[in-house]
Amino acid sequence: MLIAILAIFLICVFLSFIEERIIKRDLLIVFAMIGVAMIMIAGTRDVLDTPDSKNYESMFYSSGKMDISDDFREPTFMIMTSILNSMGLGINALFFAYAILSIPIRLAAIWKMSKLPLLTLSIYISFYYQLHDLVQIRCAVASALFVMAVYLHSKQQEKYAALCIIIGFFFHFSAIAGFAIFLFGNKPLKTWQAVTMGVVVLASVCIYFVGLDISQLIPDELGGSRLQAYRELKEKGIEGDLEGVAFYKNPMVLTNLCLFYFCLFYHKYLTDLNHFLPLLLKIMMVGFICCLTLGNLSSVVASRLFEYFDVVSIFLWTTVIYVFNPVYVGKLFTNVVSTARILYSALIYTLQL
Repeated sequence: MLIAILAIFLICVFLSFIEERIIKRDLLIVFAMIGVAMIMIAGTRDVLDTPDSKNYESMFYSSGKMDISDDFREPTFMIMTSILNSMGLGINALFFAYAILSIPIRLAAIWKMSKLPLLTLSIYISFYYQLHDLVQIRCAVASALFVMAVYLHSKQQEKYAALCIIIGFFFHFSAIAGFAIFLFGNKPLKTWQAVTMGVVVLASVCIYFVGLDISQLIPDELGGSRLQAYRELKEKGIEGDLEGVAFYKNPMVLTNLCLFYFCLFYHKYLTDLNHFLPLLLKIMMVGFICCLTLGNLSSVVASRLFEYFDVVSIFLWTTVIYVFNPVYVGKLFTNVVSTARILYSALIYTLQL
């Protein structure tokens, strides 16, 4: 499986240097073929190939047997497992079902939002493809719908954007946080707004290191009751489910934090090249706020929300290439970062098996 992932990644990297010269029709065919390959890899993998797959296998075969954990599983998971079980199909049918739902939606959003879809796809494969489509498969669909919601929101198609988030909620409950995008518009940032965003994230870093837990300020309707359950577990010393990697030890978070401030610094220039940039930066800001202010409650909760919002970073990594002159140097820089990320991710997942 790892060889197949590296193969499609390297194909995307190679073609990203010449994609402007590829006829759009041919580019779309290549893009779609890579998407098919991604679905095949996700659907045919063995449960021993990725972390958490054994848990999904256990849930798949125990679904509907009056297990108390059924109450905490999303309704779409229960429906899909019930249908597939009744048809006598195995766990790979579930993997295929989630991949067929998530990957086409995400690729459609990338095609619509990126001028360089193959470069953006290589960035996505380097980390989030492994994280979502191969490990957190329920999050994958919610995340794909969130990216599409971001696109629709930027086009002021609010009803359809809200519908995407609502549907995503039934695939993973954390998707409810996606409604935060409706707090923001997509107008070009003014200098004071860019400075304020930078200060807010910096203040969140301070909150993290001071050790404050501001999760108690979140209303029950927005997930406060669920956070209260995490607090109770922590108070009882039951922290096994709360373990995770501190943000300052996570290279993925740190590199994207640098990306965020880099894009803020060049926001006026980059907005002319990517009109989605103001909204994407605001969404990344929310991701960092979640990561840093909720990290003292549970690094798992913080990282899940961060990863949900941070998926839009794939478009920012594409946009920063225009700061370099000539542009192919920027492509080289982004692809080197992506290569380091995919190798790091592969190593981490291998160690978790």
